[in-house]
Amino acid sequence: MIEKMWLYPPLAFARLGPSPDPCENYRYGPNDLNPRGTGKTVALPVPSLVVAADGTLTERLPQGNRARFKDEHGFRPICPFFEVHGSWVIDGVRGDGPITTEVLDAFGLTPADVRWKVEVANLKAHHCTRAEDDRIDAAVEVAGNQHQKRPLEGRSPQSAARPLVPPGRHVPLGSVQIPQPSAAFPELRLRFTPAAGLVYGPTNLTQHTTRYPLPAEQLFLSPDSRWCEFRETNDDGDPRTAPSGLYAGASEEDGGTSFGLVDDVCDGLVTVTVGELTARARIVVTPPDFAPDRRPFTSLADGLTDRVKRAEVRDPAYVSGNQQLTALEVRDLFERALEAMDSVNVDAQNQRATGENIRNAQGEGSSIAEARARTFPAPVPLAGITLALTERGRRKHRRFSALEVLEDLIREQPNFIAQFVRPPASEERWYDRRMPVAVRGSDAFPMHLTRRQYDLLVAWARSVRANVQEGS
Repeated sequence: MIEKMWLYPPLAFARLGPSPDPCENYRYGPNDLNPRGTGKTVALPVPSLVVAADGTLTERLPQGNRARFKDEHGFRPICPFFEVHGSWVIDGVRGDGPITTEVLDAFGLTPADVRWKVEVANLKAHHCTRAEDDRIDAAVEVAGNQHQKRPLEGRSPQSAARPLVPPGRHVPLGSVQIPQPSAAFPELRLRFTPAAGLVYGPTNLTQHTTRYPLPAEQLFLSPDSRWCEFRETNDDGDPRTAPSGLYAGASEEDGGTSFGLVDDVCDGLVTVTVGELTARARIVVTPPDFAPDRRPFTSLADGLTDRVKRAEVRDPAYVSGNQQLTALEVRDLFERALEAMDSVNVDAQNQRATGENIRNAQGEGSSIAEARARTFPAPVPLAGITLALTERGRRKHRRFSALEVLEDLIREQPNFIAQFVRPPASEERWYDRRMPVAVRGSDAFPMHLTRRQYDLLVAWARSVRANVQEGS
């Protein structure tokens, strides 16, 4: 019998894109950090699964042996697969891994006995208005032997008195498809395809603004919905509007009232049922990756690792017993910091951070000059360089990606981490010159590393200086 069942991955991110062809698979290769290199992450193509209209599954390498993120239609969407895994006992032999048609057959089951359900929603408007009528939900159920693509049609609740999406209309939220298992690919899978990345508005949008010229076919939302009359509360304690200005129409220039625009992102649940067993995974739809060769210095994986493995780096044995792995993890962090630096306009961010410091000082009556001095002054222009502060930062971070340079720096400056890296959870609302520089976190405070990342840096720096004679 099949004892346990789960979906892999348990969480996947799809990315919007208008192209009919999904983005091809790729993986990160070694960074091109040689003296004459680009300093960028290398994206290496790997085989991709291709699902035909009838569900037939094949495998191919990208044309030209390189991953393509855009084509003549625009961005190629990221369309993740969910694969059914489990553990079982067949003829007294225990097994685990992907559940295939062979495993089903051993228990007298077929793909027709596999039931899938995908439920997604766009709750942006509902999040602000808290009105059930502003929900946009979509769901589809499909059996494992039904291989045609099934659309996810986002609609308002049937009982809605003032529905955002009028009856008879829907916001496309993507589609799902069950590939046909075969001898080459006997696993049970579902593919999620996100929407194109379009914006929809109310029928009277052009009466209120001309700033968002949308095609007529995308103007069908109800102008009588609560979303079209929403105004933010300007209450600092209201999480719906922090930070402010998160919807079209929020600015003073636009009057502060929502224009009623809705995009086609969503998130939700993927559920599979086989007999008495049920497994679930989560799907999240996001915008296209505008810099696929630039990794963030703090990723979702870092956040999850911080939740479950934070304490391990505080054990002195962690660094002393894994010196090489620890060094590689630190180097990877600084490589990602370099990549993030390459995708940020530090000059503009520093200017914004300076303005925010000044507003904080004005609000509490402290020195504006001191508030301004916390961030970087306008740098002396560099010949031929438009963004002087950004370029200086990139040059410094380029050096830090060489582990030997970073180790020498730690030996020479024992307080480097404390002086130049912002500690997490400090509730420090002033922007300063510590890394990451001038970047705002989701909590409205200056951004910082995770606690695990910061503690790892401190522990690693301590180990680097363990054999350094003080004062040398």
